[in-house]
Amino acid sequence: MILGDNLEFPFLLEMKIKNFLKESARDIIALGSPIFFILALARISITENYTYLGKVALAGFLFLVLIYFFKGNIRLGFGIIIVVFLSIYYGDLKFAIFAFLIYITAIVSLVYLKEEKSRIIKGIFFGLISTGISWFVVEKLF
Repeated sequence: MILGDNLEFPFLLEMKIKNFLKESARDIIALGSPIFFILALARISITENYTYLGKVALAGFLFLVLIYFFKGNIRLGFGIIIVVFLSIYYGDLKFAIFAFLIYITAIVSLVYLKEEKSRIIKGIFFGLISTGISWFVVEKLF
């Protein structure tokens, strides 16, 4: 039995590491979830900066329209919108670098979880397009 226990230990350890990595990857990509996006909108609304709130909300809406028709990863789209707008809002390079590194980790996590690469690319692309369009439109209106 002692020999059997020794043979099982590396297998169990490997399984625990894989489970930990999968759970961690899921936790990281949750930062781009629609619920987290709504939480970010609520946080911005507390500041009563309605122009900025309009930019973020419009970006989210445009992104949802694009993602509905072109099927990309929703978490990466919302994630890049949050990273860009919060980095600009806080105006702190350290925060921007930290947020960007977390975002890169989310991309790596989705690759690890075997998300289709085309959905990853579409999520990032449509998130950036939505961010740019909403920034331009709201700046022109207000």
